[in-house]
Amino acid sequence: MKRSRLGWITLCVLVAGLGIYALAPGVMSEVLPYALLAACPISMLLMMKSMHGEQGTPHESENAPTPEGRLTLLKAQHAALDEKIGALERNEEQQPHRESRARRS
Repeated sequence: MKRSRLGWITLCVLVAGLGIYALAPGVMSEVLPYALLAACPISMLLMMKSMHGEQGTPHESENAPTPEGRLTLLKAQHAALDEKIGALERNEEQQPHRESRARRS
């Protein structure tokens, strides 16, 4: 959606520029150098807005979990990681026994 909006803005600017050139070509020769100088900062502002424009919008903050919800989620992730760590440690404890059996054979 952002890209299509930016495309429409670009198209409108091009049509306006061509219209000014068609109606008053002398004005265009005076305005063109300033328009080219302004193109870089304007494009940078548009890129920054498109990259960070959706952060902090109301619909996003409504869906954000409450601090209690985040804490519950983090505790669940912590418990899952503890289980994985325990399983890996058990496998490491069993691993030397398997290696010593393989050496004896």
